Amino acid sequence: MIILDPGLSFGTGQHPTTGFCLQQVVAHRPKGSPKSFLDLGTGSGILAIAAAKLGYAPVSALDFDPDAVRIARMNARKNRVADRIDFQHQDVARLSRRAKQQYSLVCANLTADLLLKNRDRIVSQTAPGGHLVLAGILRTEFESVRKHYTSPRLRLLRTRKQGEWESAAFEALPRT
Repeated sequence: MIILDPGLSFGTGQHPTTGFCLQQVVAHRPKGSPKSFLDLGTGSGILAIAAAKLGYAPVSALDFDPDAVRIARMNARKNRVADRIDFQHQDVARLSRRAKQQYSLVCANLTADLLLKNRDRIVSQTAPGGHLVLAGILRTEFESVRKHYTSPRLRLLRTRKQGEWESAAFEALPRT
């Protein structure tokens, strides 16, 4: 159970794209060895909070909106996981193209234009053998995003269409 006050932030779990991300967080939850989690565009913090409650560690969450970060921290406190999540006011466009830390699971619930412009930054956050979840994509824009992300480094595992939205989960393949 997650206690959540989204304020003006995105992410209540009711939206199809957030729902898909939550399903992937549950599907890939740690069983035995720890798994790390990164939430790009955290909004209310719902994905990071769910990840922390499911045992992911470390958990990091970024948003370019300082109010969203403040609200996400407040929601994490309400759920007693604030000490397990590193919330940062950060723009995905300012992430390094060569991440210092890579994560077992990365959720990027962003608009298609941000996903397209920041592909290398987003992919670099995903550890080999890890998973990348892309959401926030209108069905009319999905094919462009899918083509842009499908590569020798990423293998498409599943997609989900719901209403006007489409989301995808990829596996990051080991570098050869």
